[in-house]
Amino acid sequence: MAFSLAREESNIIKVIFKDAVDFQQRVAAVDQVCQLVQEEEQVKLLVDFTNFENLMTLDEQEKFGLYLASQDALVSAKVASVTTNTCSENVIVEAVAFTNGYQVVNFHSLSDAQSWLLGKFN
Repeated sequence: MAFSLAREESNIIKVIFKDAVDFQQRVAAVDQVCQLVQEEEQVKLLVDFTNFENLMTLDEQEKFGLYLASQDALVSAKVASVTTNTCSENVIVEAVAFTNGYQVVNFHSLSDAQSWLLGKFN
């Protein structure tokens, strides 16, 4: 499987992408996250792209960004993505999703992302 997903003790939903990931795998990850979300929950989502290779075409990235932004369960989610310093493979997805109302903050450190999600800094 190209990703793993779990709810941590801190109530952060963590998605870790590994290796090569295509459009269908990204959709499956979002669908599984949405299934974990409880009604009226303030979602804290951590998405780890540090070991990620994007197989999506530009059109698929745009389509996925729209799909991501259209998920009702994630409308008010607090989302942190973690990438390497040189990784820009998720920029198109995040830009399209952002322009359609999805909010995400990118980090280069897993611990910084977790701290931010837990409200330790703004």
